[in-house]
Amino acid sequence: MMKVVFLDILMVCVAVMSYAQSSVVDVASGDSVDVERVRVAVDAMMRDYPDATLQDVYKSCFQDYFGVANLLGSREQVYNYICSELEADDYVVGSRYYESCGWQGNYCRVYLNAIKEGYITADILTDAFMASAPEVTPQVTDKWVAQWCVIESVVRERYPNLYNFEVDSQAISEMLAQGKYVMHHSRRFNAAYHPHYRIIRHDIFVRDILPHLPK
Repeated sequence: MMKVVFLDILMVCVAVMSYAQSSVVDVASGDSVDVERVRVAVDAMMRDYPDATLQDVYKSCFQDYFGVANLLGSREQVYNYICSELEADDYVVGSRYYESCGWQGNYCRVYLNAIKEGYITADILTDAFMASAPEVTPQVTDKWVAQWCVIESVVRERYPNLYNFEVDSQAISEMLAQGKYVMHHSRRFNAAYHPHYRIIRHDIFVRDILPHLPK
């Protein structure tokens, strides 16, 4: 089990209290977080998904940081699972085809609407998804925990009345303390938006998928 360095996290949280004087907060291992970019990303999430919770903000940000969390074995399995998900009856025609994850945009969510509406094929999405998967399973690091501390502080400042905030905050902290990082969408988010997507690395998305989508 990963040992979280709570002193580092505490120092970051204290630093966040003064980020009004600086747009960049230094976190563990010499990394930094651009607070203004976090603000812009969080505001966009809440504008597009007003029923989102802290859990859903966390999910977008860990997807941005870690990328593909669950690779379902062989290419055939991945392809078949995409095809089975395409049978769902809760798609909204003309809704979004993709969006950036988190505040850095290292990864994108490519929605299965792009297949349903004929812009890409299940094969194209499968290949992009497989190519986006890491060679080894990512591990939780103090660097990620510290970065999340900054992000959560921004959310707390801008959306203090966010539904279930304190419960979600505690659940995320406990999960990270166990060395885990994967979290699903909240029930509230799933009920409101019925998300169907795959996580694709940004450069692969730009090269293999974006040219097929409407401008």
